[in-house]
Amino acid sequence: MTFRHIGAAVAAVLVFCTVAVGSVQARDFSFTCNTDPSVEITLGTPIVEFATEIENLNAFGDSVEITVTPYLPDGWFWQVCQVSSGVCYFADVTVFVEDTDEFRVDFFPNTGTPGVGNIQIEVRSKADPLEVYHCSYAVFNGESEVDAQFDISCIDTIYSPTEETLYEFFADLTNPTAFDDSVTIVPENFFPAGWFGQFCQTSTGICYFGEATIELPAGFTETLRVDFFPQPGDDFAQTQLAVFSTNNPSEYTRCVYNVYQGATTDTPDGFQVPSTASSFAAPNPFRSGTAISFQLDQDVEADLTIYNADGREVRRLRDLRIPSGESNVTWDGQDAAGNHTPAGVYFYRLEGAPVEAKGLMVKSN
Repeated sequence: MTFRHIGAAVAAVLVFCTVAVGSVQARDFSFTCNTDPSVEITLGTPIVEFATEIENLNAFGDSVEITVTPYLPDGWFWQVCQVSSGVCYFADVTVFVEDTDEFRVDFFPNTGTPGVGNIQIEVRSKADPLEVYHCSYAVFNGESEVDAQFDISCIDTIYSPTEETLYEFFADLTNPTAFDDSVTIVPENFFPAGWFGQFCQTSTGICYFGEATIELPAGFTETLRVDFFPQPGDDFAQTQLAVFSTNNPSEYTRCVYNVYQGATTDTPDGFQVPSTASSFAAPNPFRSGTAISFQLDQDVEADLTIYNADGREVRRLRDLRIPSGESNVTWDGQDAAGNHTPAGVYFYRLEGAPVEAKGLMVKSN
């Protein structure tokens, strides 16, 4: 059974919430993952749906950024739908939640080929970007789930009134089962300029700056060390480690480490994640052309690129001036040479600092 595609296969049965200890802000929303985020299906099943709920606890409402990381075999597709509006998204999206809203995560498996696919969901408050929830869903298409388990306790924060040259965190990673396994660890760093970090296996002394797979034999405990190398100044830095089993990618957790250096005591204004605009194409599927709609918070100058299912660039619309609010860009279904593109799956991507948007389109005969 293969659990790797686009770098690594990942899934989760755990919802993880992170709130910076030093922040005094109240929690603005809650995120409830489906109680059973992994499912085993038979070949030929065309769609698998998972429900999730976002509840806004702020009387004034809040916008949340939903970031989707898919790890899917070839021929699989996905979407996230807002049940209240009926709008489905094929890319990351920012939505406003006034009270309680239900979202649906849909898998479209390759109906003829066995495989395992999974999707990570991150929900982050726009008001407080340190307030973030995670969940992952897994689909075993014509495959059987494999029992797996690991234990790790790794949430931590360091407050340092003085400037240091190194900050270290330690976490024990244990496989309590009678079966050998390995875990894939994917770091995501939110560092001020000049900072960098790594994580290390203390048993081997090997350190990693990016994704790594670590062997975890039955009954074995590996101690991880997470290092921050700072620059002088009053700064905040964060590292997140996504940790998931190779035997069963539905066994997942996410570790978060924070460093507050110097006088920093609250959520820093400079802590930002990429801003993703809401977008969708209509009609979709389409025959001769479609309009791609964007909802932007500000005016942008951007390029819109169309890719085919193999990732090859089909058409690039350069230096588009897109105003704030809702606006449309039309694609006539033609490539850069003016030829009509064949029926199939296409992707669009809008790139223009400080926002981006992307999505999926289907052209029919």
